[in-house]
Amino acid sequence: MYNISFSKVSKENAPYTALRNFSLSIEEGEAYALLAPKNSGKRTLISLLMGMLKPDSGSVKVSDYDCFSGRRKVHEIAGFVSGYMGFPENMDGEAFIRLISSWRGSLSKTKLQFVLEKLDINPLGQFKYMDSENLRKMSILCGLMYDSPILVFEEPYAGLSPIVQDSLSELLLEEKAQGKTIFLMTRILQHAQRVGDRIGIMRKGSLITEQKAEDFKSVRQKVYHIMFSSPNEASRFSQEWEDAVELMGKRAIVAIPSSPNVLIKTLGNYDVVDFIGGREDGEDAILRYYGDEMQ
Repeated sequence: MYNISFSKVSKENAPYTALRNFSLSIEEGEAYALLAPKNSGKRTLISLLMGMLKPDSGSVKVSDYDCFSGRRKVHEIAGFVSGYMGFPENMDGEAFIRLISSWRGSLSKTKLQFVLEKLDINPLGQFKYMDSENLRKMSILCGLMYDSPILVFEEPYAGLSPIVQDSLSELLLEEKAQGKTIFLMTRILQHAQRVGDRIGIMRKGSLITEQKAEDFKSVRQKVYHIMFSSPNEASRFSQEWEDAVELMGKRAIVAIPSSPNVLIKTLGNYDVVDFIGGREDGEDAILRYYGDEMQ
């Protein structure tokens, strides 16, 4: 059974990056991590999941409930941690928790206390006096305090210290061990690897690949810096080579996962001034290969 599913979803003219024929399914009890850079479409993705947008075509469902027409039911069974949650600056944290729990109900006092202690959250005082990290932790608390069976996170690690990031990963692994379905959107490979059973990569509104998390641990590529005699020569080469090429004036940076023999043979047709090779591991290799910045 799929707890979260996007089936051939397209959304044009959204306030964020469009989605085009996007499909993704997350099984019950699975932790799925989506590596999503800026302008990849993750804001559109979470807006569709939360029922804030309606897809132009295709379907978005959580436990078989349509996320737009059935958004009230979706919010009863799924906890959302948005990367852009705002708080009323003149309200204190405890009052805010009471307010939103009165709207939705089903607050788990046990889970509330557990998350407060695990992430060392201080809910006292008005939001306008809280530092940015505590505001971020309050946002995470609001998504977890209902003990929902499905959890959706958009960039939850952003703005947190390394110690708190580690505590958050431990918390998510505990939720995962309880059989919860977790959908984590992040830009950091190490967080995706630690929490996810599967990892997908999203780029420009499309899911371009997905693999088991352990398969990403062995990603290693050869990267070559090639200096040409002119920017025009470098551009001409990039048009022929096409895959995983980054241009910087006269220089082209090429990432390949295999032997450089074909590359060297191709370069024989161009005026090359310098050629330097090296290796990249992990996140750098993945991002170079798929041609996008995760910043």
